[in-house]
Amino acid sequence: MRKILEKFGFFPRICVWELTLACNMRCGHCGSRAGLPRPNELTPDEAQRVCHELADLGCRRVTLSGGEPTMRKDWPEIAKTLVSRGVKVNMVSNGWAWTEETVARAKEAGLVNVCFSIDGLEQTHDQIRRAGSFGRSMKAFEACKKVGLPTASIMTINRKNLEQLDAVHDMLVSIGVTLWQPQLSDAMGNQRDNIDWAFHPEELPAIEAKLGELMRRSSLRITVGDNIGFYGPNEELFRKESSFGFWVGCFAGCQVVGIESDGDIKGCLSQQDEAFVEGNLRQNSFKEIWNKKGAFAYNREFDVSQLQGFCRDCRYNDICRGGCTCSAHFASGDRFDNPFCVYRVLELQKRGVVERIGTEREVDESKLPCNPAVAG
Repeated sequence: MRKILEKFGFFPRICVWELTLACNMRCGHCGSRAGLPRPNELTPDEAQRVCHELADLGCRRVTLSGGEPTMRKDWPEIAKTLVSRGVKVNMVSNGWAWTEETVARAKEAGLVNVCFSIDGLEQTHDQIRRAGSFGRSMKAFEACKKVGLPTASIMTINRKNLEQLDAVHDMLVSIGVTLWQPQLSDAMGNQRDNIDWAFHPEELPAIEAKLGELMRRSSLRITVGDNIGFYGPNEELFRKESSFGFWVGCFAGCQVVGIESDGDIKGCLSQQDEAFVEGNLRQNSFKEIWNKKGAFAYNREFDVSQLQGFCRDCRYNDICRGGCTCSAHFASGDRFDNPFCVYRVLELQKRGVVERIGTEREVDESKLPCNPAVAG
C-alpha cells in the first residue's frame, strides 16, 4: 500500500484548519477541550500567508473548524483568500451565534457549504452541548436555506444518542440538509471525563449494521467517519465514494493535513496529542514541514512490522495499516493496534474473545483516557 500512496504523491489535498480553540460551548465529547483560545494563535497576517502556502502546495479543499471558527473575527477574509486561490472552502460550526448577517458573510466569502453539528434530538443535543443550542442550530439551518447556502451535518455518536440515529436522520432530511456524517466519539479530551458515554469494541458490529441500514434506505448523502468500519459487512457501502471502494488506510500526512490555531501541523486535526505535531508554521514554512525528511513517518514510512496485537497478523494489515490512527492511539495506547475495527471484533468473537476498553476516569492528563484493550 505504501507504493500506491507514493504513486499518488504526497500533497495536502484536504486540510482541516482549527482557526481558534475559542468556543462558546463546552461539549461533553469535545476531543480538543475547546473553550479558551490557544496562547499565541496565528495573527491575521500569518493566517493569510498560510492560505497562500496551502494553495501553492496544491490544496484543493479546506474545512474551517475550531473551537468555534466564527469566534475568530477574520474568518471571512481567510475564506476569501483561499477561494481566490481556487480552493474549495466549507465550515464546521456549532451554530450558536449564526445570524442572517453571519450567513451573508459566509455566502459572500464563497463557502461551498456550512456543516452544523447535531448530536441528537433537542433534549439530548442540549445535554451534550449547551442548553438552547438545538434551537439555535435549527435557526442557522433555516437562515442558510433562505439564501441558498447548502448545509451539512455531523453527528458524533456515543451511548447517549445512539438510539436517536434514525430520528436525527429523518429530521435532517426534512429540513433539506444535503450531507450527513455520523462518526464515533473517540475517548479523548472531554470524552475522558464522560468515559461512560464511550463504546466498547464489541458494540461496533451493531452500530455498523444500523448505519448500513440507514444508508440503504436514505435519500440523503451519507459519508461515515473514517473511524467507523474496516472490512465489515457494509465496507463497500461505507467507502462507495472512495477511489478504491474499500478502506485503504489513514491518509494523514499523505493527502490530509491539520493546522492548529497556533500554527502546529499534524497529519489530522483529530490527533489530539502533541506526539503527532510535525512542526510549527512560525518556525518553518508549510512546504518545509510537509517535505521534511521523516515527516508523518507513521504513514509515509509504514511497515507491517510496526503493527501490534490482532492488527499485526490481520489479512488486511498492509492495506489497512491499523485503521484510524487517532482511534487506535486513544483506545490502546498504540497507533498501530486498533481494537475499534469491525472485522477484528467479528473475528475475535469466533475465537470467544471480547476486547473492552478501561472505563475509569484518568486524572493524570499525560496519560491516555483508557487502559489498553483487554481480552476477556
